[in-house]
Amino acid sequence: MPRPFVLSCDLSRLNVERPIGAAVYAAFVLDVVRRGGEAGVVGAAGARDADVILSLDGRFRAGSGQRTVTAILDLGHLVERSGYGLGQWLAQNWRVASAARRSDHLLAPSEAVAFGLGRYLGTPAERVTVLAPLPRPCFRRPRREEVAELRHELGLPERYFLFLGSRVRRKNLRLLAAAWGRAASQLGPDVELVLAGPGAGGVPGARDLGLVAEDRLPALLAGAIAWLNPSLYEGAGIGAMEAMACGTPPIVAGTGAQARTAGGAGLVLDPHDAGQWAEALLAIATHAQLRARLASSSLKAAAELRASPPAWEPLRAALLGA
Repeated sequence: MPRPFVLSCDLSRLNVERPIGAAVYAAFVLDVVRRGGEAGVVGAAGARDADVILSLDGRFRAGSGQRTVTAILDLGHLVERSGYGLGQWLAQNWRVASAARRSDHLLAPSEAVAFGLGRYLGTPAERVTVLAPLPRPCFRRPRREEVAELRHELGLPERYFLFLGSRVRRKNLRLLAAAWGRAASQLGPDVELVLAGPGAGGVPGARDLGLVAEDRLPALLAGAIAWLNPSLYEGAGIGAMEAMACGTPPIVAGTGAQARTAGGAGLVLDPHDAGQWAEALLAIATHAQLRARLASSSLKAAAELRASPPAWEPLRAALLGA
């Protein structure tokens, strides 16, 4: 019988109450750990007596000589520098390079990140374990009544596109604004662009909902014509997966992990071509059969992902150095 062991995982820099980004991935990894049934998890205060230091916010933590495992979630600064301000780029570059160099092992949320670690930082493949996240359990296709109720409550139109995410520069909302400016007049007043998520900055002419409670997100997603993410880089495809799990096709930029996640269930576009995005918005809004086919493929792909949850053994080997 495998011996139990203890992980120290410092979550103090993550908002576990309203998880987005790294906090979502952290919750997923810790769920895999708990389902494995071999490891106890303690916070930073228990690091001295832990067997392994597990960092899920991308920051290297040395501990007291224990094995260190760090999740690297974002290599966008190495792929598309324009998505980062100078200060943000310097901080991200230092954080990632330090973690990649000093950690005993790395976790990557996608093959895209694992590939980038080897290409840009020379990290040997044997030092990286890919642990791709699944859609959170609450993200499933809701009943039509739930969608209609939320639409009425928020005053949303019958037809809308949805951007759901933070407003950081990397998300490339400038391109979305240009594309919407071209497409809106042809789509007409009955189709709107809706933004939801934290941060400042938006798209002229769009309706901005700000933060929306997690339990409302499935209905918000399911009511949308499509989920939009023109991000210049995404290390994980979790946003696209959760939209797909609600039956909403993703329209994404072909960068990072998004292209593989969307696959044949969505549209994968150039993150620098506003005209291409405008054409895609028009196509999926005006061709019901295209939208229906992509929605069906989205639900099927999400179901297949959930049918094959990640195994504990590869993560265990990464943590213990088997």
